[in-house]
Amino acid sequence: MQEHFDKDKSGRLNQQEFKSCLRALGYDLPMVEEGQPDPEFEAILDSVDPNRDGHVSLQEYMAFMISKETENVQSSEEIENAFRAITSGERGYVTREELYSNLTKEMADYCVSRMKPYVDPKTGHPIPGALDYVDFTHQLFQN
Repeated sequence: MQEHFDKDKSGRLNQQEFKSCLRALGYDLPMVEEGQPDPEFEAILDSVDPNRDGHVSLQEYMAFMISKETENVQSSEEIENAFRAITSGERGYVTREELYSNLTKEMADYCVSRMKPYVDPKTGHPIPGALDYVDFTHQLFQN
């Protein structure tokens, strides 16, 4: 989704691009005159762009979207628990099929493109089709 709104292909969204993206996702943001205060959007920016550099990176955007999908999670452990729920168990990997059947296509695409293959700790070999959500989650929350 973010790529669609990233007009200059910079890998990040400026505030207007991000606002357009939120509206397309169904967020009911009030129309505000240019330069006027926009407390609702400012509150979203506080969570998605805490350093207020004026841009939302892909990482910031995905952290925000995943947090919205999983009801405002605050830690990597909570995201891990969400992936664990998808896998119906305690294994440390998720499959592409599980991602696509439980997440939006955009979110599943994002996860699949960034998750490393899962390596079986007993054999030291990758398990075919298994993706490491624990490593992915830790990367997402590194600042």
